[in-house]
Amino acid sequence: MRPEAVAYIIVIGALIVGAAVLLRVAGRRSAAPGPKVEKVPAALRPGDPDDVLESDRLGKIQWLGAAMSIAFAAFIAIYWLQEAGRMRGKEELFLEISVERGAAYYQAGEGTVEGAAVVGLDCARCHGKDLEGGENTFFDPTQGAQRTVAVPELRGVFARYDTPPPGYGDAEEYILATIERGRTDGIIGVPYDMPNWSNKYGGPLTEQQIADLVNFLKSVQGTGGEDDGAEPTLDGKAIFDQNCAPCHGIGGAGGVGPAFVGGSAATQFPDIEDHIEFVKMGSQRGVPYGTSGQGTGGMPPWQGRLTDEQIRAVVEYERSL
Repeated sequence: MRPEAVAYIIVIGALIVGAAVLLRVAGRRSAAPGPKVEKVPAALRPGDPDDVLESDRLGKIQWLGAAMSIAFAAFIAIYWLQEAGRMRGKEELFLEISVERGAAYYQAGEGTVEGAAVVGLDCARCHGKDLEGGENTFFDPTQGAQRTVAVPELRGVFARYDTPPPGYGDAEEYILATIERGRTDGIIGVPYDMPNWSNKYGGPLTEQQIADLVNFLKSVQGTGGEDDGAEPTLDGKAIFDQNCAPCHGIGGAGGVGPAFVGGSAATQFPDIEDHIEFVKMGSQRGVPYGTSGQGTGGMPPWQGRLTDEQIRAVVEYERSL
């Protein structure tokens, strides 16, 4: 049935009901008036005597009150028991939507999430479409020239900063600060290489948008590399470019971490096994390493993130520079 027909039926029905009410009222007015009965408001009427108040009616009212109290208490208990699960379900739903928005922000182009338009930021341009890492070329005003740097993969970024740099409570806090303020050569707040994204620091993103990106990154941790059925690479240069170059520079030229060119790695660690052990355990603040190194705590332990064979391959590459 068409909506117009339904509307007509409703209007006609309302007119019929209204006419019937008017006819009844008119009929009552035309009838002969009967004896006038004075109406006393209930509040002014005499109360019931004691023999009525103390009859079984009082017991019925008390039982009714008790039953209503029990029913209300049961309703509150059932609601309270279900509330935790309901809230967990809402949190999971909100997180799922947040991850979906974060994934849309990571890529380029426009999309829609839950009916809302989302404009991608093209993080994939530097970090790779599948978060595998890549390269970025930018103008470095401190050097007055273009620079090309390695950009890290992101499927293992939380594990990489499991022991965060000094001043940060955990990996998430460090990653959030990096996105908000940008970084160059590992120095947060110097946004020449990676720009500052938070509008608190002049960037385009709100706190919720950055939280969406962080939730997306958390959702993909450990989902690349060996998990897709491929054998882990033993190419020392490829491992270095993906994991070490963001701090030590492309080709080991140096950055926030020391350079390896000119055989400096072999000079620092005459014994390759000492070098391998250092990479496995990471830098510990104030603890000397090698022949003249002093730990800053900036390099995370790589044991458990890379296999022993991968660590040896990257160490051999560093010693060859």
